[in-house]
Amino acid sequence: MSASSSRITSAQLKPIIRSLPASPLSDKVQLSDALELIADRALAAGAGATAGAGGGTTAEALRIAAHQKRLSQMRDSIVRIRSGHAMKLYPLSKTTLSPPNDPYFYTRMRNAFHNAAKGLRRPWWKIFFNVKGAE
Repeated sequence: MSASSSRITSAQLKPIIRSLPASPLSDKVQLSDALELIADRALAAGAGATAGAGGGTTAEALRIAAHQKRLSQMRDSIVRIRSGHAMKLYPLSKTTLSPPNDPYFYTRMRNAFHNAAKGLRRPWWKIFFNVKGAE
């Protein structure tokens, strides 16, 4: 297997990264945005390494091969995340999704994220008296 045939490019990574579903908890910051930045930096570092590989020493070739292996692992990991394989192997139980001691925990957390993004805070008396609900 030659290094040029298995070379990971931006054109291969970015469509896979962009195909990840959007997080319902955050409108502005998404996992796909962070992964795209990481991929851009990794590809830029790899381009710098290949540009400086004029001499073609063994150490440089090994460094480039290791870099391509990390990019390949990143691509494979993103594909596994997108396929939801872990959710099929380890499904979340009803008690995990809605804890018996606080059934509205995740609903309140989602609403708190949205309110924080809008700059809204809970009233002082709800914080002081620890008032909880479906809000």
